[in-house]
Amino acid sequence: MADDTSTTTESPRWGALTKFLVALVGLVLLGTLLSRFQQLIPPLGLAFIFAYLLNPVAEWVVARTHWKWGVAVTVVFFAIVLLLITLLTVAGIALVQEINGLYNVIAEILPELPERVQAIVSQPIHLGPFTFDPTQPFKIGPFGPFIIDLSQLDLQPLYDQLLAIIQPAVQQTGILVGSLASGTANALGLFLFILIVSFYWLHDLKNLLPSLEQVVPEGYAPDMRRLAQELGPIWNAFLRGQVTLALVMGIVVGITMAALGVRYAPVLGLLAGLLEFIPIVGPIIAGGVAVLVALFQPTNWLGWSPIYFALLILGVQVLLQQLENNLLVPRIIGGSLNLHPIIILVGAIIGANLAGITGLLLSAPVIASLRLFGGYVYRKMFDLDPWPNPPPRLEAPRPSEWPRWFTRLVLALRQLIKPRKK
Repeated sequence: MADDTSTTTESPRWGALTKFLVALVGLVLLGTLLSRFQQLIPPLGLAFIFAYLLNPVAEWVVARTHWKWGVAVTVVFFAIVLLLITLLTVAGIALVQEINGLYNVIAEILPELPERVQAIVSQPIHLGPFTFDPTQPFKIGPFGPFIIDLSQLDLQPLYDQLLAIIQPAVQQTGILVGSLASGTANALGLFLFILIVSFYWLHDLKNLLPSLEQVVPEGYAPDMRRLAQELGPIWNAFLRGQVTLALVMGIVVGITMAALGVRYAPVLGLLAGLLEFIPIVGPIIAGGVAVLVALFQPTNWLGWSPIYFALLILGVQVLLQQLENNLLVPRIIGGSLNLHPIIILVGAIIGANLAGITGLLLSAPVIASLRLFGGYVYRKMFDLDPWPNPPPRLEAPRPSEWPRWFTRLVLALRQLIKPRKK
């Protein structure tokens, strides 16, 4: 009985002064850090993502070889550097040229999009046996029909509002593409900074939790370990699962667009993979870019008109998104974050304003993490049990298994190639 009672630690209660000071100091520190170190948030966030994704790879190497952690991390990063150098040597220049070409096409289309669309719809559109004449008014509804005249519809104000929203992102993308195309020292220095920070982050990851336990007040080490235990599934479910989705969709979209003859297909696949990290609107933007490229490219190997070809690409993009949402997402990510889509969308907008691309990438898991910390603080404020639910089950890694994210990727690719048997 003595052993059972010694392993049970009651979480200490906070006094009124402690609660006030924690809330005040937390708000002040958060505001100060966000304002003074805003420029460092994106590269540090990318370094964290890189280190977190490589953590299961290093664990797998340790389990298979029984090397020390530092040696395994060094070997993994050395292999990653060699792989990146090889990829940049083989396909780097061609890929950068494709990225630059796609950006120039989009940058040329966007300012003149209303005029180009008006030129397309200024004449009858033939879709097989059906003919649609946008220059003539048409009626909607059997009772008191509404009359819509597209020739009198002015979409320029709406387009100006949309362009004002996406223009900053287009400008930042242009700066990034320009730096990649010219190979500036700034881009190389940023890449080296991310690589070095992620290396040391992963190298000392095993000592992070014990170090935090030493600085927390006496009696709060169990709460610290429990918070870390609760955070693991959040980041595992979203980040590594999202990387798996990005790889699958990037490959599928790239191959599909290349098979259909859409220009810049490899870059469209890369764009589709990257925008998978932007909740809700990311896949829509990627599909819209593919449709625009198909609509305004001069020719296609099918010999179809631009409208036919754009409608085909639109249908294919919708089909791929439906397959992803109904087939891949439930199996790879599931509903472990338990966040409403509106919360995710608003969080993505806030994250983009605070930390740019990194804020978009990390918005959903950060919101889920803040909800966890907020629930803990709330229950401590009102002297409630901070852990009313049992801890999550953590599976120990097996030496014979590949990293879980790699296994998920292989299973997802098999699921797309061979339909699941009923």
